Amino acid sequence: MITARKTFLPFALPSISEKAIEEVAAVLRSGWITSGPKVKEFEEEFAKYTGAEFALAMNSATAGLHLALESIGLCSEDAVLVPAVTFTATAETVCYFGAEPILTDVDPIFNLMTEETLRETIQRECVFSKGSLVHKKTGKTVRAVMPVHLAGAVCDMDSINSLAKEYHLYVIEDSAHAFPAVHKGERVGTHGDFTVFSFYATKGITTGEGGMVTTRHAHFAERMKLMRLHGINRETYGRPGWYYEVVSPGFKYNMSDIAAALGIVQLAEAEDLWRRRIQIAEIYRSEFAQLPFLHLPLPAIDGEHSWHLFRVEVDTVQNKMNRDILCSELHKRNIGSSLHFIPLYEHPFYQRFGYEKKNYPNADAMYRRTLSLPLFAGMTDADIEDVVTAVKEIFTDL
Repeated sequence: MITARKTFLPFALPSISEKAIEEVAAVLRSGWITSGPKVKEFEEEFAKYTGAEFALAMNSATAGLHLALESIGLCSEDAVLVPAVTFTATAETVCYFGAEPILTDVDPIFNLMTEETLRETIQRECVFSKGSLVHKKTGKTVRAVMPVHLAGAVCDMDSINSLAKEYHLYVIEDSAHAFPAVHKGERVGTHGDFTVFSFYATKGITTGEGGMVTTRHAHFAERMKLMRLHGINRETYGRPGWYYEVVSPGFKYNMSDIAAALGIVQLAEAEDLWRRRIQIAEIYRSEFAQLPFLHLPLPAIDGEHSWHLFRVEVDTVQNKMNRDILCSELHKRNIGSSLHFIPLYEHPFYQRFGYEKKNYPNADAMYRRTLSLPLFAGMTDADIEDVVTAVKEIFTDL
């Protein structure tokens, strides 16, 4: 017998407080709703929270990734190392320049890029010549590595930074899932040359759409600041008079004060939101610990997991159970789920690069087995109980 909820439970929803609504309303009434004092305040508070030297607000994490790559001078003669398991934004921004995304496999436990997966890819596909790492197939120069902190677990940045230094590569962390994770005693946001965060609706904190780039490099921060608003050399807010100069063909990537007002309140509430996600993850790990054929995510190594997602792996059991069956059975019970992520080499666009699936055995295993269960701070105890009951019911019926 199926026990179904009366209403549908999505795998993620934003948690917006009344205080946040009031702050956004105040901005709407102020007469200044685009980039202005709230954006500056949000950047300052975010830099303080993460310990970063510079923080630049963007209208998306994708914009942040793009500008990080632009600031290092990426061009069509270059290549970038990217994990096969990530959202398309990580690799698509490399393609904006006509550059080559070189895919690495991931580890079998956390599905992260590691020093081992990087070295394996470099040995297979690259050669180090005259101080530069060169892609054998295309002859393009590898300029950067983009580790992705998946689901809230953080890559081992010490080993990745060491490898990057060895091969003269920039490190651009895709931390869309990692806020406010801790790695080896420090907040994520200070380990690489750049760290890019997402404030999309489902993330740890949200501005609706939005992102932030942190960096310790003043010259890169200045370049991104210039390029996020049309290449204009003076910001609109606080500009003395009407005069400005366009000094580069920039982009329209600035955050609005409306979004920043929401972000400021979300940042202040981040610890409470995080604690609730941790609590939910701990309940799931306890309740599902004895279920056969279901493998649970592990806590972070050398730090604290953000628990942006709760990704489980499902064994295939004859014709009675696999990942797709679990997804379907949850949906019958009015419970949502999602997959993070379809490996990049599976998508039609990326197949033009000639990736061979045999080079990504761990990514392929992940794709066949993984599902993300509902996890967001606004879940009620009843919501959590419904998920626990549903998963246990599905596996008990095997």
